[in-house]
Amino acid sequence: MNKQLFLYFTALLFTSIISGQEINDFFSTLAKNNLFNGSVLVSKSGEKAFSNFYGYSNIEKKEKINEKSQFPIASVSKTFTAVSILQLKQKGKLNIDDPVQKYLPDFPYPSVNIRHLLSNTSGVAQYYRLFDNLMKEQPEKVISNGDIIPALIQNKVQLSFSPGNKWEYNNVNFCLAALIVEKISGMSFRDYLAKNIFEPAKMKDSFLPKNRRIKEPNQVELYTYPNFYSTEVVNVETLKDVLLIDEKSNFYGSGGIVSTALDLQKYQKALFSYQILGKKEVEEALTPSKLNDGKLASYRFDEKEMAYCLGWQTYTNENNEKIVFHDGLNTGLTSILMHNIPKNETIVLISNTANPVFPIASEVFRLMDNKPYKMPVQNLSRVYGNLLESGNKEKANQLIEGYLKNPSSYEATERDFNRLGYQFLRLQKTDNSLSTFASATLLFPNSSNIYDSYGEALLQSGKKADAIKMYQKSVELNPDNENGKKVLKELL
Repeated sequence: MNKQLFLYFTALLFTSIISGQEINDFFSTLAKNNLFNGSVLVSKSGEKAFSNFYGYSNIEKKEKINEKSQFPIASVSKTFTAVSILQLKQKGKLNIDDPVQKYLPDFPYPSVNIRHLLSNTSGVAQYYRLFDNLMKEQPEKVISNGDIIPALIQNKVQLSFSPGNKWEYNNVNFCLAALIVEKISGMSFRDYLAKNIFEPAKMKDSFLPKNRRIKEPNQVELYTYPNFYSTEVVNVETLKDVLLIDEKSNFYGSGGIVSTALDLQKYQKALFSYQILGKKEVEEALTPSKLNDGKLASYRFDEKEMAYCLGWQTYTNENNEKIVFHDGLNTGLTSILMHNIPKNETIVLISNTANPVFPIASEVFRLMDNKPYKMPVQNLSRVYGNLLESGNKEKANQLIEGYLKNPSSYEATERDFNRLGYQFLRLQKTDNSLSTFASATLLFPNSSNIYDSYGEALLQSGKKADAIKMYQKSVELNPDNENGKKVLKELL
């Protein structure tokens, strides 16, 4: 089928909602501007309505992404872990409020239950420094889920908060949940997923690898920016893992699944038509979790309150419609499965160049509703930093002036400029750092934090008088800036 005929039939499927050509134009523009490289699938009422692929699965070999291209889906995997637990609950094999110790007797925290794991409210420690001793003692060992509980015991790790008192995103929770699935089912988590989710949902191109470093033939290469001022991506294989544990581990349950956009749409269809999980359990999975004080287990993102459910996240859009989703992020990989419950519309995005996908998915929903939408644009701090690094300070300044006249031309955030300035400072690129913070004060003139950061950079550069002025401005904007007050007291 040629492309024009494909888009014609896609448009018929969308009828009054949106044409396939409009969605294709949207993503083609993103791809042209290096803002999306990956797979897209949009479905309506459980049926595929638009599917296309943009960019390369292997940039070096110029191999293009296609329907069979397989991507790690990162934390979207957490929804599969939650579904697995709820399947066992549906079969009467467990109760969601059972203590973890009932199934994993060596687990050292009797007050933590399964619900705490799936809602990220357990208080269990993060894994980042948990295995330092083990990696030193056994440098060749590949660390996996079975090593978590012994490490917690050996290091006498205390809970970071009482279970249910706080919400804290933590991969360890879902690694432990996967261990519970294995204990109850009597099979590996890999085999459990294949038998109970992949096969009944007809997900023929999905699997949990035994070793995530061994790629299957259809698996894509992953690419990312090596720093905050580069405008060219590099293969992640050329980068050294920032955390040694990422290099030495092979965790599952929190991530790890490899899949395709089409398979994720099949998963969504099977889940929301209650083929792999009962209606009661699906509704339980999508119900916002509550803390001990009755407040929602939630966080703020993109000016929205995001509630965490059981392996899923949810928010209410401007039309008062419930949106459920989970996204994923690894080095060189972003993914999202987002579903509008009232309209039964789903968006699946997987990118192997780590493009931010949540804002893209949100705008696609607006596009589908025939509402004004914002076309994602390039990151101002990255382009600006690249000009500075290339020695084009004059062009960098002109870029800032142009943005101030037309703020819709780029995406600019205080966080991005702050990170860029500090990265230049750490790399001893002092002039670039000072230029970045100076420009940031023009972009965010009411930000106490930016002036505080600028003051720190000036102070490290030996410009005490100028640093004092920046700290004074910071405290003026935010009288509660205790750090600024402390530094000024020492300097004056």
